[in-house]
Amino acid sequence: MKSRIFIALLLALVIASLAQANETDSDAATPVELEWGQHSWFTDIVATAWVRFPERVEQPDELPNELLDGGDDISLLSVEVASDKGATTNGSVAAIRFIPRHTGLVVFPSLVFVSGSNRFQTSATQIMVSQPQRSSEMTFELTPEKSVVYVAQPLRVDVTWASQLSTNQIRSLRCLPEFFNDSSIETLVPRATAPEKEQMGLPFGGRRIIAKRVAPTDSPEQLGVVNFSLFLRFSKAGTVSLSATRLECAYLKGDGSDFSPYAAYFNNGLFEPMSSLTAYDRIFTESQPLTLDVLPLPTEGRSENFSGLFAPCDIDVTLRTNDIEVGQVMEVDLRMRSNAPHGMLELPAMNRQQSLRGRFSGASELGRRWYPDGTGFRARVRPLTTKVTAFPSLQIQLFDPDLRSYRFLQTSTIPLHVRPRDGRQYFDIRSLHSEATLTDQPTGIWHNREPNWMNDTFNMLIGLLAEYFWALILSGPILFASLLPWVKERRKRSVDDRYRACADAYYQLRKQPDGTRDKWNAFQHFLAISFSVPPDAWTSGDAERCLHSLGIPEDEIRLILDTHMLSDAARYSSEKPAPKFPNLDSVSRRLFDRLRRTTPLLVMALALSPAELRASDWSDAQSLFDTAIESPAGFPETESLYRQSALKFEASAQQRHRIGESWYNAGNAWFQSGELGRAIRCYRQAEIYRPFDGEIEQNLRAARALTLDVVEPDSSLHISSLPIRWICAAIAITSLLFWGLLLAHLRYRNRLSLAASLLSLVATWTLLLVWFIANHHAGKEGVVIVSEIYGRKGPSYHYSTAFHEPLHNGLEFHITKRRSDWLLVELADGRKCWIPSSEARVIHNSRL
Repeated sequence: MKSRIFIALLLALVIASLAQANETDSDAATPVELEWGQHSWFTDIVATAWVRFPERVEQPDELPNELLDGGDDISLLSVEVASDKGATTNGSVAAIRFIPRHTGLVVFPSLVFVSGSNRFQTSATQIMVSQPQRSSEMTFELTPEKSVVYVAQPLRVDVTWASQLSTNQIRSLRCLPEFFNDSSIETLVPRATAPEKEQMGLPFGGRRIIAKRVAPTDSPEQLGVVNFSLFLRFSKAGTVSLSATRLECAYLKGDGSDFSPYAAYFNNGLFEPMSSLTAYDRIFTESQPLTLDVLPLPTEGRSENFSGLFAPCDIDVTLRTNDIEVGQVMEVDLRMRSNAPHGMLELPAMNRQQSLRGRFSGASELGRRWYPDGTGFRARVRPLTTKVTAFPSLQIQLFDPDLRSYRFLQTSTIPLHVRPRDGRQYFDIRSLHSEATLTDQPTGIWHNREPNWMNDTFNMLIGLLAEYFWALILSGPILFASLLPWVKERRKRSVDDRYRACADAYYQLRKQPDGTRDKWNAFQHFLAISFSVPPDAWTSGDAERCLHSLGIPEDEIRLILDTHMLSDAARYSSEKPAPKFPNLDSVSRRLFDRLRRTTPLLVMALALSPAELRASDWSDAQSLFDTAIESPAGFPETESLYRQSALKFEASAQQRHRIGESWYNAGNAWFQSGELGRAIRCYRQAEIYRPFDGEIEQNLRAARALTLDVVEPDSSLHISSLPIRWICAAIAITSLLFWGLLLAHLRYRNRLSLAASLLSLVATWTLLLVWFIANHHAGKEGVVIVSEIYGRKGPSYHYSTAFHEPLHNGLEFHITKRRSDWLLVELADGRKCWIPSSEARVIHNSRL
């Protein structure tokens, strides 16, 4: 029995083996060959292989998969199946893109492709993957001109590539210095100046440049020496380390091919991509790392018009003609010779030259022309007056690295004859037509402010809040005390000082007998006290204006005015008629009741009434400004009109009439007269009253841009610079809001009212702290208002000067100490000096 079972199992095993063998034979894949696109492989270059099939195979969906897997040696990037256009049958071809994962001997795996009914399989193949090798027959050097430079100073670096290899076998140059991608280093390769037969194009740092190549005379097929220069310019100070730069190329196996088959700089073998090569080696060489010290430019002695040029530098000025009419355009050529390349040479605009102001009008643009040893600039200027007898000397500030200081390069003067044009001795520059393009102009100032009732009302409200700051602060608890009885079972109320004075005058009026002069005098006193006018200055015009503002009936106003006329006639007329005074008790009672109900209207009337008396200074100032605008520019009379207008506007501001607009217009007038310091002071005063006015900020920037001293004011926001006027207005609002919310909380007693009350209280105390800080620093900012002044090391002219150069008009400062007629000022960069107080103006940041 056991033997039969064993025989049955053996037969079953044999049958299963035969079935598996038959299945394997039916699934056997058709072998196909790989075609290689390259015969040199590297781990950083994509290689290609092709497989051709006699029929259409399926496109694989994704890589890797169970049929297409590169294994441990190969990374398959893509497999693209397409029709084989070169096949006679309906064949297909698969393009395989791959990258070896390591160097040495690697195995390209067997790949399986599937068609509708067949399977195709490539055989595993071994390939040798190489790596770049350092070549002893090549050298590469970067040689800087010096190892210590200043910020923005061009540094020349000589680049040299020498090789004894055959030029026909060198291909695909790669050289990518890291400093080419450093945002703090500007890199420039100047135009080649070598003879044309020695020029050769090459890729360098991602650019196409032309270098000089000198081949050995005894072996012209060798590369020889290739050199060129590049310039670096650093924007940050410190120690700069330039890592080693690698130069790599492909070296063809065999005899190679023609290096430069076409007569063009950029068509040689150095620009061929490595992917187009077949059999080659990769060789490289490296330069030595470099360490450079970049020093910051000193601030002492540097003017705002620093040209950015460095010594050695020389400029020659020539004119196209020496005889010209006034207002006619003439060309001025400036030939600059410097060690720096053409692309790193710039000249300041001609209109910034102090010697040309008032004599020539120059365009800001300069034409440029390349020279092997520098740059040529061409400027276009117009003489503005026939009094010009020469083209003046230009002063261009440059930095001398050897002396470690700034100095001025001064050009020579050139004789010039300017003839009148159409009988005119001067040229009106405003007659020039502007260009058609519309672009924002950051320089210059905006037109004067026009009166606007909305602005006047808004600024009047802010002014009232600031002017009656303490009254409003006190009115909160007073209103709280007056309304508290209504909230807490009608407690005793109180009144403010203005109402108390009015009530006292009213009670004195009631004590006087009817129909007497004493009664009339008490009535006038009552009216004057009610409207805060000195009793001796009260007139019938004041009575008519104030009573109309309260809405008193016309018949009662006429009765009071008629009594005024009778009283004045009895007092000043020669006949001295005896006036008859009416009964004033009923009128005064109704007037007193009306005054109690219209306190806000009374306050507004008081605030508006003085403005009518102060409007004359504003009108006179605007009239003078309009006259100056219409007058010819450049004349002393015109500047005098601007100065008078500015003084009138300042007087209007000091009389608190349209304060913000007055300071703003005063700044415009000072700006037009050339007084930059006074203009800056007025603009900053205007900012206190109009802190959100963008035009004031633009004009302030325009005035600051014309100052000579390069000491930029701190643009960050400080609590001490906040307008006290607006802080007080905010405190008044939050204080009143707190007392109102506190009343609401006492009435409703819920969490919302409590939170609102506490929030308003915190806001009020925070604003009080801000007000205290701003008030402590108020009056400690100023500006120089004279053309030049030397800062001293003490409060006397006997002390030495604090700086080699003077402080110029428009320089802003912070006052740290006052002594007699001197101020100890601190500049924006922290340096201090003493200046006379008479040659500066203080910016007043006050509540009123």
